[in-house]
Amino acid sequence: MTADSDKPLANPRRPTIVPWRIGMLWDWAHATQPMIDCADAVALALEQAQAAGQIDRPVEWVVRKVYGGPNAATLDVLEAFRDLVYDQKVLAVIGPQLPDDMAACAADFDKAGVPVLSMGGTLSLSSPYLFQLPNGSYVDEIRMIVNHAKAAGHKSIAVIRDLSMMGEEYLATFNLAMREAGLRIAGTYGINSLPSMNELRDAVRAMEATRADALMSISVSIHRHLVAAMEDVGWNPAKLMVCNFVAAIPDFDGPDAFEGWVGVDQFDESNPVFARMVDDFEARYGRRGGHTYMAIGYDIGRTLARGLSMMAPSTPDGLRAGLEKVRLLPAAAGGPGTLISFAKNQRRGYNGNYLLRRTVRDGVNMVVGGLLDCALP
Repeated sequence: MTADSDKPLANPRRPTIVPWRIGMLWDWAHATQPMIDCADAVALALEQAQAAGQIDRPVEWVVRKVYGGPNAATLDVLEAFRDLVYDQKVLAVIGPQLPDDMAACAADFDKAGVPVLSMGGTLSLSSPYLFQLPNGSYVDEIRMIVNHAKAAGHKSIAVIRDLSMMGEEYLATFNLAMREAGLRIAGTYGINSLPSMNELRDAVRAMEATRADALMSISVSIHRHLVAAMEDVGWNPAKLMVCNFVAAIPDFDGPDAFEGWVGVDQFDESNPVFARMVDDFEARYGRRGGHTYMAIGYDIGRTLARGLSMMAPSTPDGLRAGLEKVRLLPAAAGGPGTLISFAKNQRRGYNGNYLLRRTVRDGVNMVVGGLLDCALP
């Protein structure tokens, strides 16, 4: 036997194998290490799938990097998306991720008929071509943290939240979750997604005046500035967050500013799929890492590989049908036992304990609970 025995046999009637062409559209934070890790984790999953014989060829990546809403230009994202789906002959696009950008591109999801795999957390959009492996879900995160507050004995919560599509969707769910939990909304205060220090101090003073037991932060702004404003004002309530807690990872804000806060994240060191992925990532790229965006990127890549393996014909619509057959795929994100499943009428992939409550205690970012252990009776 020689090494050539493992090579595909030549076939003059079908002589060429063409790589699968996939778009990547990064609409935020793409110059940061966590997003670089995310893209590399996607690629790692596809490389592993080819090495294992799950797919028969490599992937050719067509990458577009722009900054979208709410801070930059959503129309730039729309232009990049249309370039990928109409001009670049891609089978699928990973992204966009931000709710403003997803909404702007939504009409073209159906028009182009190209599968979109997104980590966007909004549930306000629906398309047969949109497959979500969400970085949180606004409707679940809020209920998870409100229920945590109830279990901790808090009676009232004040909210500082962004004046944005994301902030509006979170706030609507917050109102419902507080009613379900029997807690009092002490007050709400909207801030710009790029606030000034004076704006943050005004928000903190206003919410301190409500005498709330706890403060919930729902903002994409740099978290340490809010912490500094709270120190300036001298207010120290119980401190809660949603998935903005992900900024506690290194190379975003880091853990120091999150000391004592409880928020939502999606990585759990005890998840064996996550632990194995971190080892494989280090072996491939020479850096350790280990965070939510690495986990979600790896899940997106593995889901895409499964879909490609079941694609027939090799068209975007064939890939859509292949992705609908992905079932019971163990996830790197979330707690142990989290699974990824799609179906003809199921477009949110994560199932089970896919959200974790984490906190920073004495500088250490740690799990304090999951989605399933704080549900209301």
